[in-house]
Order: sequence, then C-alpha cells, then structure tokens
Amino acid sequence: MRNIRLVIEYEGTSYAGWQVQEGLPTIQGALTEAARKLTQKEAVITGASRTDAGVHALGQVASLRTESAIPCWNITQGMNVFLPKDIVIKDAFDAPPEFDPRKDSKGKVYVYRIINRGHPSALLRNFTWHIFNPLDIVAMQQAAAHLIGEKDFSSFRAAGCEALHAKREVTSVNISKKEDGLVEIEVRGTAFLRHMVRIMAGTLVAVGKGKLSSDEVLRILEARDRTLASQTAPARGLVLVKVEY
Repeated sequence: MRNIRLVIEYEGTSYAGWQVQEGLPTIQGALTEAARKLTQKEAVITGASRTDAGVHALGQVASLRTESAIPCWNITQGMNVFLPKDIVIKDAFDAPPEFDPRKDSKGKVYVYRIINRGHPSALLRNFTWHIFNPLDIVAMQQAAAHLIGEKDFSSFRAAGCEALHAKREVTSVNISKKEDGLVEIEVRGTAFLRHMVRIMAGTLVAVGKGKLSSDEVLRILEARDRTLASQTAPARGLVLVKVEY
C-alpha cells in the first residue's frame, strides 16, 4: 500500500467543508472520487486540517493511500483531470508508510482577509469579509499580542468541537493593511480548535471597531467562556496557507 503526500489548493465556496458528509459536496469526497477514477482502485484520503464549509486552502496537505503504481507526476496530472476546477493537486510525492498529515504536522498558517472600505469587492467577494467602518489596526495589533503563546482557548472554541482539551499554542498573530482596503490577519500555531481562527478574527474586528479594548480581549481569554468572545467571522475570508512539518 503506497502512501502519497498531496499538496492541494481549493476554493471552498461550493463545498460543505473538507470532511465527507453523506449527500453533500466535500473536498475530501471529491478527492477520493478523483483518485478512484484515475487508479481504478480503492483510495483513502486523509487531510491535515478539516476546514469548514466555505473555507479555502492554498496548501492543504493530505495522504492518499492506494495500491496503484501510477507515478506521482501522473497522479498529479491525472487527478486534476477528474477534479472540479475549484480543486487542484499542486504536488504529489511518495511518503513513508507511517506518514500521517494531521498527527505529524508541526504547525499551520492561516490568513483571514478583510476588505475595509466603503464598498465590497466584486472579484474578492468569496474570499473576504467586507467591513464598512474604518478599523483601528494598531488597537487590533495590541489585542492580538494577548493571543500569542500556549494558552487555554476555550473562549475561542466553537460548540461541538471534539478536541479533548482547549490548550493550544499560537506562535504569532500579524495584522497588516495592504492596498485598496485589504487587511490581512495571519495566524500561526501548532494546532487549532474548531472555528478558533474565525472567532479570533471576529474578536479582533470588534477591537478594530472600538467595541472592545485590548485588555478586554485578555479578560475574555482568561474567562474561558465562548459567550464572551465576539462573533465568528464568515468562513469565506479564511485561507489555510500552509501546513508545516
């Protein structure tokens, strides 16, 4: 049984998330079907991150377990023939039999994108959250500092999260303003809870709007109470940029 490591890019707009769900289009389901069509054999796809419905990826990593002897270059090209246009295999190479994309991950990088100006973007509407009122980027940066480190992120954990505990390590949170109103929140960490980055983004936006202070974000974190944090930012603004090993 071969274990092939895949690097995948996708637009999550039309999908119910990564994980297979009966009767719904998913990224994992589309990849599995493409692998089966190409190899004419059973295929098992396992992903590094179970991205939510509407979330995108530039560098999702998955393993493909298959009995097929097709070379990796042909796996890349062949699967792309069978995949819909909003899912692309960027690279494929043989991995050790024990490689597990989720358990072996040392960290992940996410970027949340906001359009902060008087009008939304027609071209980026599926990839950004439009915020009309000007955001205080300096205040957001000050608040973000409280989220760095190994902490209990219960206040930034969605209901239904299956993680055994809420302790996670965030190694950096960088907020930058680009041209034409684009604001990027880059979050790096070893692992994340369900909706954690989106809740962080929603809370930092509340700071940017002046609804919360930097010190209040610290108190929210220490309270370990999801009801105190702000809204979960819309899925469309979030991109899984890279999985680190």
